Formats: sequence, structure tokens, C-alpha cells
Amino acid sequence: MRKIIIDTDTASDDAVALVCALRDPQLQVVAITTVAGNVPLELASYNARMSVEYAGTYAPPIYAGCAGPLFCPLETADQVHGKDGMGDLDQTPGCTPLRASTIPLTPGHAVDALIAHIEAEKEPIDLITLGPLTNVATAMRKAPEVMKKLRHITIMGGAHHYHNPHTVCAEFNIMVDPEAADIVCTFGVPITMVTLEACAGRARLGPDMIEKLRACGEIGDFFVDCNRTMIENARAAEGVPSFDLPDPVTVAVFSHPEMATTRFESHLRVETKGDYTRGMTLFIKPDDFYSLTLPEPLPLTAEIVTEVDPQQFWQYLLACARK
Repeated sequence: MRKIIIDTDTASDDAVALVCALRDPQLQVVAITTVAGNVPLELASYNARMSVEYAGTYAPPIYAGCAGPLFCPLETADQVHGKDGMGDLDQTPGCTPLRASTIPLTPGHAVDALIAHIEAEKEPIDLITLGPLTNVATAMRKAPEVMKKLRHITIMGGAHHYHNPHTVCAEFNIMVDPEAADIVCTFGVPITMVTLEACAGRARLGPDMIEKLRACGEIGDFFVDCNRTMIENARAAEGVPSFDLPDPVTVAVFSHPEMATTRFESHLRVETKGDYTRGMTLFIKPDDFYSLTLPEPLPLTAEIVTEVDPQQFWQYLLACARK
């Protein structure tokens, strides 16, 4: 069993990822830390508590962290996840609201909790990040020697030739706090970055998978219902209900690395300037023409995942919903 900490800006796909991690027999979630991103910090923390409740397994401590990026205003994603981050079911006629959480937050700041939990572990622990990297970067600045004890960081973030609704070049989690992302990506702990492309395309859930999830019962319904806003956006744009699950794909790739079918080693940096390029993830590979012109090769600092086996991911998701 692998011990992990999950850092999350809990909205709908984060919620599914938390439930999967808590129901995955190969993983032990030691702590959950929340950060502002998809939704403001208070909602992210509440949604994390609700997700733990739905998982129905065990309740790791949940700590609230940074309420905004290091150097810029917070930009949220309510057009993707709803104003509450969970599909706005309580404000939608005909929808059954999600049940409330009774699990409390754990006292203390998420940054201090990250440092304390990493320091307390006898063996190096893994970190999975599902939102902006503000908490993690702040912990690295505050206690660099402790944070270097991390075995590995798996990041849901970045984009490799992708445009999203917020910006031309950047994926949301990185775009919200590019300075924090660049601190994390240059810190020196090994990184796997699961990009937005890996979570979309063939891995997208369509009507058949929605039906199969609902057949799993309450947890399958939760997986679908909290993503109502994304499903309805797809129905309006394409005429067919569907949705992506970037954060669950990231947890699945961590748990089952063989699920990643396209991956490459890269020098990883994040652009922090530019009207159009701020938040862009730069993947510089040894065989790039740019790399071949350098006097010395750039160090390979990350493994980049851009595609997963959709069938394996769907089976993982269904298994987590059924247990």
C-alpha cells in the first residue's frame, strides 16, 4: 500500500478523484489539503469533506490552505463546475441535492500540515496535486529540506498543444498560479505531470459510461451528478451528454502506471509572463530542435503523460464506484 497526500481545489472531478483514492486498496490517503482554485477555499474544503463522506471508507485529516495565488488574483471555474463546484444540484429544478457532510475540518493550515506529515513519515511519501500549486510552493519556500523528502509529485496540470476556455496556451491548474507551479517544477523532487490531453479525447465519458456508473448505485450517481454542469455544457455544445475527469485519471495513473500509453521525459518549466502565454507549460525534450542547438542538454526533470488507455481507466472508475 502506497501512502499519499492529496492537495486539491475540490470541485466535481476532484471529488471523484478523492473518492477513488479513498476506495483504492493500493492507496492510503494520509491527509487531504485544500487550496483555492476551481472554487474559493471555503467551498473547496467543504467539497473535500463531502467527498470523504461519500467514499464511505475512512476519514483522513482535511486541512484548509491558501485562499489565493502567490502574486495574482484568484480566477475560479464556476462555468465548468457550477458555482458550488459540484453541479449546483440544489439550485436546479428536478435535481436531488447532494447530502451534506458531517466530517469536520482538522485545525491548522494546510501548508503546515504538508510539512508536518511529510516530516513525520519514516519512509518518503508521495504527493498528488489536483489543483493550483500554491500550498505546495509555499511549503517548499517555508521548509525546503522537509519537502525534499517527498518521494514523488504527481501533478494534474499542464497542456501539450491544447487550448482551453480560460486562455490560449495554459491549463487551468497551472494558469491560476503560474509562479507557484514554476517553483514546484524546478524544486528538484521527481515529477509526473498528467496533462489535460491525457484526460480528454478517448478517455472522455459518454452516455454508455454514464449509464454504467449509475448502475453502480449511490457512488456512481455521485460521480455523475456532481459533474452535472460539465455534462450539460457538452449536451448544449455537441448534443450528447459527456464529461472529462482529469483528476481521477491522475489518481488512476498514479495507482496503475501501466495505464499511461503515451509518456515522455522532459525538461519542465512554466511561463510566468506574457499576455497569451502566462501559465503555459514548456516541455523541452532532448530531441527537440531547440535542445539540439544548446551547448549543454537541459536536465530531464519530469515525466509527461499525454494519453491513457480509456478502457483501463473506465474499468478503474467502475471498480471504485462498485466497492
